[in-house]
Amino acid sequence: MSVVDWIALVLLWGASISRIRSARHSFEQRMLWAAFTALALSRVFSAAPVVEWMDTTTGTELATLLRHVTGLASAACLLAYVEAITRRDRPSRARWVWPTALAVIVLLFVMFLSRGGRIYWADGATGPGETAIQGRIYLVAFDAWLMTCGCAAAWMFAQHARLAPPLLRFGLILSTIGNLAGVVNRGHVMVVNVAHLINPATTWREILVLHKTSFLICIVFITAGTSIPAWRAATTRLRQRAELRELQPLWEAIVRQYPTVSLGMKGSLQTRLVRRMVEIQDGMLNLTSVHEPPANGDPAEVAQWVAEALKAARAGQESGVPTGRIPGPDLTGEEDSTDKVSREAAWLRQVSAQFKKISAERAAQLAS
Repeated sequence: MSVVDWIALVLLWGASISRIRSARHSFEQRMLWAAFTALALSRVFSAAPVVEWMDTTTGTELATLLRHVTGLASAACLLAYVEAITRRDRPSRARWVWPTALAVIVLLFVMFLSRGGRIYWADGATGPGETAIQGRIYLVAFDAWLMTCGCAAAWMFAQHARLAPPLLRFGLILSTIGNLAGVVNRGHVMVVNVAHLINPATTWREILVLHKTSFLICIVFITAGTSIPAWRAATTRLRQRAELRELQPLWEAIVRQYPTVSLGMKGSLQTRLVRRMVEIQDGMLNLTSVHEPPANGDPAEVAQWVAEALKAARAGQESGVPTGRIPGPDLTGEEDSTDKVSREAAWLRQVSAQFKKISAERAAQLAS
């Protein structure tokens, strides 16, 4: 195997393994995982030791057949994936994909068996004598299917990129370029095979540099492009975990004093983050019955008020009636509910940081 083959193998198996978890949750992710897994398997079936062992054991070019069938399945799954993510509640535009893929697979098997299990093809596989017409029909059908899937996927990626936000648009553009590179890769192979069908004596051969370069661009760009949504999701999860940790000191102190404010519900990180904000605000409302809250929303003053009110509550100070007003950030002019939640979360994290600082200073004073 060449360096290009090894790079492709590592990228494909890495993409496949990293998507196992997400593949359990949605059809789109299952199709993307299946596309990478099938293509990774096709590279395994192209490895020289595997080819030699299968060909020797079966007396046929079984490795070549399996390589092509898995590649064909990969193209179908990738097309199903991009169709699903770009559908936007419309009826499926890809009902033709699976029947056509099945028909092409049947044709490959028929051509393979009609030649006694041998497919001699022009880009380096082993096989005695000149390529028979069955082999050329086999290869033209295979390449035509890959080009059809590649063109359709590239068109859908490009259409969706026009409506996507900047980072996602970049990933869709990479995926479009990768699919077009795959079309070039298979297109120049198909031209050679059609030329041999028309004139078996032709001297046309594949351009090895073009074949390797276009294949590598296809794998790298599609892997990178389809990984950007996953990267965004991963960075979002990391950010949400960090925000939960930042709220932890303030939340723990309030829940320790008022256990009933804890809702105790499980959910996604975003749900847990919103729940923690609500629990902190409920606790602050209880604290207004102990001490009057500050008039402004300065995080340092609010943190000082929380610390003093909690100290008084722990000391057994009799509670009054909650004022019904809890301090918060100035949200004047904010219309978007998402922006309001984000601003409030950022403000609570500032309060929590100040509260943590005050608690540390008091602990140091007690220790001295």
